[in-house]
This record gives sequence, structure tokens and C-alpha cells, in this order.
Amino acid sequence: MQIELNQKIKKIPDGCTVSSLLSLEQIEGGYVAVAVNQEVIKRDNWESTYLKDGDKILVIGAVRGG
Repeated sequence: MQIELNQKIKKIPDGCTVSSLLSLEQIEGGYVAVAVNQEVIKRDNWESTYLKDGDKILVIGAVRGG
């Protein structure tokens, strides 16, 4: 299936969850927020949130500074 990840078109396997997408894209989940179709997904729901063809996913990483 095809999704949009941070404004780039990606092909991913059917049955992909938010958690598995982060693994596929080698994105560490430590300090990131994920939104699917402009709805923020709680970290507790990443493994149970299945992606659908055409979904728009935004992954935002926190930047630490001082």
C-alpha cells in the first residue's frame, strides 16, 4: 500500500502499524510524536494502530538543547 510519510510517498506492506512503520523506517521512538491524518496517536496505541492506503503520517522528533 502507499502512504505519505512526512510529505514523501512511501510504499509499505499491508497490515503495517505505526510501530512497525517506525521500525521499517529506522526511526527510534524515544522522543517522537506521531500523527496519522492529523490525529496524534498515543505511544500506547502505536502497536494497535493499523495504517491504511492513502494515510498521511507525520513524525516529529524532539530536539534537545540547552
